[in-house]
Amino acid sequence: MNRAVTDTHALVWYLARPKRLGRAATRLFLAAEAGRAQILIPSVLLVELALLREHGRKVLGVAEVMAAVAQSDSLAFTPFHLQEAREFALLSSLDDPFDRMMVATARVLGCALITGDEIITSSGLTPVVWD
Repeated sequence: MNRAVTDTHALVWYLARPKRLGRAATRLFLAAEAGRAQILIPSVLLVELALLREHGRKVLGVAEVMAAVAQSDSLAFTPFHLQEAREFALLSSLDDPFDRMMVATARVLGCALITGDEIITSSGLTPVVWD
Protein backbone atom coordinates (compact mmCIF):
# COMPACT_ATOMS: atom_id res chain seq x y z
CA MET A 1 0.00 0.00 0.00
CA ASN A 2 1.22 3.47 -0.89
CA ARG A 3 1.82 5.65 2.19
CA ALA A 4 2.60 9.34 2.49
CA VAL A 5 2.85 11.92 5.24
CA THR A 6 0.77 15.08 4.90
CA ASP A 7 1.70 18.55 5.99
CA THR A 8 -0.80 20.84 7.66
CA HIS A 9 -2.00 22.87 4.70
CA ALA A 10 -2.40 19.83 2.48
CA LEU A 11 -4.61 18.11 5.06
CA VAL A 12 -6.65 21.25 5.74
CA TRP A 13 -7.15 21.82 2.03
CA TYR A 14 -8.09 18.16 1.49
CA LEU A 15 -10.73 18.39 4.22
CA ALA A 16 -12.05 21.91 3.55
CA ARG A 17 -10.86 23.18 0.13
CA PRO A 18 -9.83 20.21 -2.00
CA LYS A 19 -9.60 22.29 -5.19
CA ARG A 20 -6.50 23.99 -3.77
CA LEU A 21 -4.56 20.70 -3.79
CA GLY A 22 -2.09 19.89 -6.53
CA ARG A 23 -3.06 17.19 -9.04
CA ALA A 24 -0.78 14.48 -7.66
CA ALA A 25 -1.81 15.31 -4.10
CA THR A 26 -5.48 15.03 -5.09
CA ARG A 27 -4.86 11.66 -6.75
CA LEU A 28 -3.13 10.36 -3.62
CA PHE A 29 -5.90 11.51 -1.29
CA LEU A 30 -8.48 9.92 -3.65
CA ALA A 31 -6.46 6.69 -3.69
CA ALA A 32 -6.55 6.77 0.09
CA GLU A 33 -10.32 7.23 0.06
CA ALA A 34 -10.53 4.16 -2.21
CA GLY A 35 -8.39 2.11 0.20
CA ARG A 36 -5.31 2.03 -2.05
CA ALA A 37 -3.16 4.38 0.03
CA GLN A 38 -2.72 5.60 3.58
CA ILE A 39 -2.15 9.20 4.62
CA LEU A 40 -0.14 9.60 7.81
CA ILE A 41 -0.70 12.72 9.88
CA PRO A 42 2.09 13.84 12.20
CA SER A 43 0.56 14.42 15.63
CA VAL A 44 2.35 17.79 15.81
CA LEU A 45 0.03 18.95 13.02
CA LEU A 46 -2.65 19.37 15.70
CA VAL A 47 -0.34 21.68 17.65
CA GLU A 48 0.23 23.79 14.55
CA LEU A 49 -3.53 24.04 13.92
CA ALA A 50 -4.15 25.11 17.51
CA LEU A 51 -1.47 27.81 17.26
CA LEU A 52 -2.77 29.04 13.90
CA ARG A 53 -6.28 29.38 15.33
CA GLU A 54 -4.96 31.15 18.42
CA HIS A 55 -3.34 33.68 16.10
CA GLY A 56 -6.61 34.35 14.29
CA ARG A 57 -6.20 32.11 11.24
CA LYS A 58 -9.44 30.58 10.01
CA VAL A 59 -8.40 26.93 9.71
CA LEU A 60 -10.00 23.70 10.81
CA GLY A 61 -9.79 23.05 14.51
CA VAL A 62 -8.24 20.12 16.30
CA ALA A 63 -11.65 18.58 17.03
CA GLU A 64 -12.68 18.79 13.36
CA VAL A 65 -9.50 17.08 12.17
CA MET A 66 -9.75 14.39 14.84
CA ALA A 67 -13.37 13.72 13.83
CA ALA A 68 -12.41 13.41 10.15
CA VAL A 69 -9.61 11.00 11.01
CA ALA A 70 -11.91 8.93 13.23
CA GLN A 71 -14.31 8.52 10.29
CA SER A 72 -11.60 7.46 7.85
CA ASP A 73 -9.82 4.16 7.37
CA SER A 74 -7.13 5.84 5.27
CA LEU A 75 -6.07 8.69 7.56
CA ALA A 76 -3.99 7.88 10.63
CA PHE A 77 -2.04 9.90 13.17
CA THR A 78 1.62 9.13 13.66
CA PRO A 79 3.47 10.19 16.81
CA PHE A 80 6.55 12.36 17.04
CA HIS A 81 9.13 10.26 18.89
CA LEU A 82 12.84 10.35 19.62
CA GLN A 83 13.78 9.28 16.07
CA GLU A 84 11.82 12.16 14.60
CA ALA A 85 13.33 14.58 17.13
CA ARG A 86 16.85 13.46 16.17
CA GLU A 87 16.00 13.87 12.49
CA PHE A 88 14.53 17.32 13.25
CA ALA A 89 17.92 18.37 14.64
CA LEU A 90 19.54 17.56 11.28
CA LEU A 91 17.18 19.82 9.31
CA SER A 92 18.41 23.26 10.40
CA SER A 93 18.20 24.49 6.81
CA LEU A 94 14.42 24.73 7.29
CA ASP A 95 13.49 27.75 9.43
CA ASP A 96 9.89 26.84 10.22
CA PRO A 97 9.82 24.35 13.10
CA PHE A 98 6.62 22.71 11.87
CA ASP A 99 8.06 22.26 8.38
CA ARG A 100 11.06 20.62 10.02
CA MET A 101 8.82 18.28 12.04
CA MET A 102 6.80 17.28 8.97
CA VAL A 103 9.94 16.61 6.93
CA ALA A 104 11.54 14.74 9.84
CA THR A 105 8.47 12.51 10.14
CA ALA A 106 8.41 11.76 6.41
CA ARG A 107 12.12 10.94 6.40
CA VAL A 108 11.95 8.64 9.43
CA LEU A 109 8.94 6.80 8.01
CA GLY A 110 10.50 6.60 4.54
CA CYS A 111 7.50 8.32 2.95
CA ALA A 112 6.96 11.20 0.58
CA LEU A 113 5.50 14.39 2.03
CA ILE A 114 2.29 15.81 0.60
CA THR A 115 3.03 19.52 0.44
CA GLY A 116 2.84 22.49 -1.85
CA ASP A 117 5.38 24.37 0.25
CA GLU A 118 8.02 25.71 -2.15
CA ILE A 119 10.70 25.90 0.53
CA ILE A 120 10.31 22.21 1.37
CA THR A 121 10.00 21.24 -2.29
CA SER A 122 13.11 23.14 -3.33
CA SER A 123 15.11 21.87 -0.36
CA GLY A 124 15.29 18.33 -1.78
CA LEU A 125 15.24 16.98 1.78
CA THR A 126 12.37 14.58 1.12
CA PRO A 127 10.32 13.38 -1.86
CA VAL A 128 7.25 15.55 -2.32
CA VAL A 129 3.79 14.84 -3.73
CA TRP A 130 1.94 17.83 -5.10
CA ASP A 131 1.59 18.56 -8.85
